[in-house]
Amino acid sequence: MISSTIGDMSRQLMLSRQSARMQESVATLSKEMTTGVVRDKVKHLNGDLAILASLDQKIEAAGVHKSVGDSLLTLLSGQQRALENIHSDVERISTDVLSLNNVADAAQIERSTTSFRNGFESTVGKVNTTIAGRSIFAGVASDRPALASADVILSELKSDLQQIPSLDSAGFSQFIDDWFAEDGRFDEVGYLGGVKLPAAVDLGDGIRVNANTTAEDQAFRTTLAGLAKGALLGEDSYFTDLDEKRSALDAAAYTLLNGASGLIDLSARIGIVEERTSSAITRAGAEETALSIARAELLSADPHETAIQLENAMTQLDLIFAMTARLSRLTLADYLR
Repeated sequence: MISSTIGDMSRQLMLSRQSARMQESVATLSKEMTTGVVRDKVKHLNGDLAILASLDQKIEAAGVHKSVGDSLLTLLSGQQRALENIHSDVERISTDVLSLNNVADAAQIERSTTSFRNGFESTVGKVNTTIAGRSIFAGVASDRPALASADVILSELKSDLQQIPSLDSAGFSQFIDDWFAEDGRFDEVGYLGGVKLPAAVDLGDGIRVNANTTAEDQAFRTTLAGLAKGALLGEDSYFTDLDEKRSALDAAAYTLLNGASGLIDLSARIGIVEERTSSAITRAGAEETALSIARAELLSADPHETAIQLENAMTQLDLIFAMTARLSRLTLADYLR
C-alpha cells in the first residue's frame, strides 16, 4: 500500500519506476513464453555457467568437424569423378587397340595414335580439375595445376627421346616408362603440384583420415606413360617398319591397361577415406543435434510457471496503471473528503 504521507511528486516517481519494472517483466516473460527459452541464463542456472560453456564448446567443435568433413568429402568426390572418367577413357582406348591384334594397317595405327593423343590431353585436363579454386591432385600446392599442359609434357618427352638414337619398340617403351617413373624427368617438368598433405585430417571422436592423393601417384604415372607411348608414335616416324610400330602400339595399350588397373586400386583407396569421412560427418551432425537439444532443455522455460508469473506481472501492471490514472484525476476537494 502506498503511504499517504508521500508527496505527489515522490508518489508519481515511485509508480513510474514500478511501472517500468513491471513492463520489463511482462516483456521478458512474454518472450520466454514465445521462445521457450529463459532470458536470464545466469539466474536460471544459479550462476553456474560451466555446463553451458561446456555444451557451447562441444557444439562448436562438432560443427567444425562437420564443416571440415563436408569440405573434405567434396574434394574426395571430385577425385573419384575424375578417376572414373579417366579410367573409362583409358580402358576404351586400350581395348580398341588390342582388339586389332596384328592386323592393323598404317591407317588404323594412325587413328589409334590420335586416340592416344586425345586421351593424353583429356587425362591431363581431368587431373588438373579444380573445385572451388582448389586443384584436387596438387597436394599442398592446391593453388596451381597438378600437371603441366599436355603439349609441354609431350614436347619435353619428345625432346629427350630424340637424344637417344636407334631405339627399338622395347627400348622406346622402356625409355618412356623410366621418364614417368619416380625421380624421373616427369617429376622435373610434368608435375607442378606440391608434396602430399603432411598430416591427417581430424574429424573428431578419434577419426583421422589421410586425403593425400596427388598426380604423382603410380597409377597416374603408368596411365600417362601408356598414353604418351601411343601419342608420340603418331608425331614422328620413330619406326618405319609396320610390325615394329604395331609392337610399340601394343606395348602402349598394355601399359595403359596396367594404368587402368592402378586407377581402380587408387579409387578403392580413396573410397575407404570417403566412407570414413561420410561416417564422421554423420556422427558429428548427430552429436551437434543432440548437444543442441540438451542446451535447449537446459535453458528451457517452464511454460506453466512462466504463464503464472506473466499473469501476475500483468495484473500488477494493470493495478499500477489504474492507481496512476486515479492519482492524476485527484483534486484538492477529493483529497479533503
